[in-house]
Amino acid sequence: MMNTSSRITSDQGVVLMQYLARALFAGLAVMYFHHADHFFFTLPKATPWLLFCAYIGIQLLLLIWRPVNADAFASALDLLTLGIVLLLDAGDPPPTMALLFIAVLSNGLLHGLKRFLIMLIGAEIVLAFVLPIRLSYTSAPTASASLFLVAALSACMLYFGLMIWRNQHLSRAALEATWRDPDTDFISREALVSTAGWLVPLHDRISSPLTLALVQHNELPLLADRVAQRIRRSDVAARYDEQHLALLLPCTATAAAEQLLNDLRDRHPGLRAAVMTLTDGDAALEQAFSHLQTSMARTTEEDNHWLAHAPPMN
Repeated sequence: MMNTSSRITSDQGVVLMQYLARALFAGLAVMYFHHADHFFFTLPKATPWLLFCAYIGIQLLLLIWRPVNADAFASALDLLTLGIVLLLDAGDPPPTMALLFIAVLSNGLLHGLKRFLIMLIGAEIVLAFVLPIRLSYTSAPTASASLFLVAALSACMLYFGLMIWRNQHLSRAALEATWRDPDTDFISREALVSTAGWLVPLHDRISSPLTLALVQHNELPLLADRVAQRIRRSDVAARYDEQHLALLLPCTATAAAEQLLNDLRDRHPGLRAAVMTLTDGDAALEQAFSHLQTSMARTTEEDNHWLAHAPPMN
């Protein structure tokens, strides 16, 4: 199940799903035209099928070839084809106009607000060319219905665009909230693992010591203020969990890290800590801190047992 979800959410999976969706809606449109009594203009009965084959063939070529900006080309082809479809549809108002709405909305959901706005402008340009042609051949009552449908769909697209912008804003705010701990004003554990993991192989490559420390105290906000004053700009401090702060000390030997921890201990009695200097450039940061947490279990609040030196990782 997880493998299936990963394939669907991957870039290749999304592209494939887009192609299948295009094929589905194109198939529905061609079946609609196949059962229609006539077209808006007098054309051969096979015209929708020829358009269907050309559209699906070009989209399949883009899917396999994947040139630069393939998504943009595919979306432009959607708009061009839908413009032709609207000129074929004999309905007043044309039901296939809903496909234009679907194309704009799906691009916005998949690619964000910028693509949504581009597709919305493209859709309005298509309607600006197609509608005058259709209206010149229709009576006033049916023209009013077509104009109402255009206005309603445009209003819906603008509304959904506003919702897309709102969801993006809320997603960014939620991500920032999960990456910043409000109590200590340090980054969170998730942010630490996501952004600082590259420090481990870097320091192994330049043969520079990278020391990790896990610090436990009952009053983390007070401890965090002192830590913020003592660490360098190159050091990284993070909220590891409810009782622990994690420290990454680049270019810092174990003795220098011990000096920092001793200073924190003098200002905050009851502090406990575990420290280690990484020697394995292939070690994962999360694995290293879990190793420190295991060593932390050997510490107590007594003066001779508050600091633990974690053994090298296997």
